[in-house]
Amino acid sequence: MPPARPSVCVFAPALFATVTVESGDDEFSDIHFHPGGQGFWVARMVREFDERPILCAPVGGEAGEVLRGLVAATRLDFGAVQVSGGSPSYIHDRRGGDRVEVAMTRSPDLSRHEMDDLFGKTLRHAIGAGVCVLTGRPEGNRLDPDFYRRLGADLAAAEVRSVGDLHSEELEAFLEGGPLDVLKVSDEDLGEGMGDTNEDDVWAAIEDLRRAGARAVVVSRGSEGAVASFGGVRMRATMPQLEVVDHTGAGDSMTAALAVGVVRQLSPDDALRWACAAGAANVTRHGLGSSQAELVERLTELVTVEEVGR
Repeated sequence: MPPARPSVCVFAPALFATVTVESGDDEFSDIHFHPGGQGFWVARMVREFDERPILCAPVGGEAGEVLRGLVAATRLDFGAVQVSGGSPSYIHDRRGGDRVEVAMTRSPDLSRHEMDDLFGKTLRHAIGAGVCVLTGRPEGNRLDPDFYRRLGADLAAAEVRSVGDLHSEELEAFLEGGPLDVLKVSDEDLGEGMGDTNEDDVWAAIEDLRRAGARAVVVSRGSEGAVASFGGVRMRATMPQLEVVDHTGAGDSMTAALAVGVVRQLSPDDALRWACAAGAANVTRHGLGSSQAELVERLTELVTVEEVGR
């Protein structure tokens, strides 16, 4: 039974109205309309794990009106901030099996007052929930990175636990403001500008992030599982490889599981096991951030977590 009030606040700098074209019969295609974007997928998975998320994001224009209806249909708590620009949208064509982007619009630039409203609503709901998930800016989004710095400082001051799926400017800005309780990042994002990253490179990058203020760091490594450092204790997680239907969104499912782990005060090895199982369950489905909690629970039994040093 979900909590009576939100237990996780999810901040999304952008929320997308999405159209996905799927194969139908010989004459017609199946067309699906959903809210989309990292923040929405994280929030949906948090709810699947029987917690109560509230999603904070800007909405505006025709796409914003569509989004309000789509989010209402999901019954997610929604801390929407009305903005003058239109919400971003995209169209994906999956009739050939892979996702092919047909068209995408850019996120609107927010005015100073709109940014203040978004910041204030996010901080208010984060304080109420006690745990806040920070998601990054999608391509083309020009939200000032200082927004993340201010959130880092104020969430720390309010003693709100923070979970970030961040890299690059957003991550640097947040850590400048305050510590991050749990950071989830992929090895691809971690190694931007470094070329291919072996495990030694990953551990070195993790230590740099810990010194910068990330108290726990979880790095997803695709088919190689994940490595993590919780309080300086290094761990490696592996699991049987499932057939991939769509890998997109696996990292968001991991982030949602890590946030639930913070809410429930899971041990580091249980939190890592839960996160890896959530990511693995996601790749077996076409929907993003739509794994079933029962499958995730079963898959946790197949995840091996070992301590590999300090």
